[in-house]
Amino acid sequence: MKKSLGARSLVFPTPVWVVGTYDKKGKPNIMTVAWGGMCCSKPPCVAVSLRKATYSYANMVEREAFTVNVPSERFLKEADYAGIASGRETDKFEDTGLTPVKSEPRPWRGTLC
Repeated sequence: MKKSLGARSLVFPTPVWVVGTYDKKGKPNIMTVAWGGMCCSKPPCVAVSLRKATYSYANMVEREAFTVNVPSERFLKEADYAGIASGRETDKFEDTGLTPVKSEPRPWRGTLC
């Protein structure tokens, strides 16, 4: 039996995205993102939606850079933790045992809003 959920901002299934950023001092951080997806194929482009109140949002605006990761099931607990803990208050890499790896610098072509 089908049931209408009405007009809502829901899309299923959605992959878990983990967004990586660095703050002004070079401290790495990760955040689990529910609102993200491909927005263009040429050039390849992704979009993520973060609240301005998040630590990761401030890092993105400051550094004009971020990485996007789609973790495997093996990293389910770490991805969950990245979504509930605040990088302002803790070091998520130390807490999870994950290792930050900086991406190669690329010329900025995106828009942060």
